[in-house]
Amino acid sequence: MSKAKMLTTALTALTIAVAPVATLPAMAQQSNAQAEVSEAELDAFVVAFKDVVAIEQDYSTRLKDVTDEAEKQALIKAAQAEMTQAVEDAPDIEVDRYVEILEIAQTDPDLQAELTSKLQD
Repeated sequence: MSKAKMLTTALTALTIAVAPVATLPAMAQQSNAQAEVSEAELDAFVVAFKDVVAIEQDYSTRLKDVTDEAEKQALIKAAQAEMTQAVEDAPDIEVDRYVEILEIAQTDPDLQAELTSKLQD
């Protein structure tokens, strides 16, 4: 996987993890394009998302105690790799599709509501 794709995945995951799905409607931009996301894709996304958020939270905690810039960068790189691997390891979803669903959710209130509901189960 390219470094750019890994970084995109990690940054997207980090963005969504920092801003809970429930607050996305306030941040969303209007979009005319409605993409189809199947129920199976939503379920797979939720599995991967929960893993990514857990990794992000773990590394955020660790980063708070680090003062050395090189060590911080190494931890960030490790977190990015681990988050990307979590998505790759999740059943029935690819990294590209995970990112697409994440981007759609930022602009589609119906998808946001459905994901919020699934994440709360």
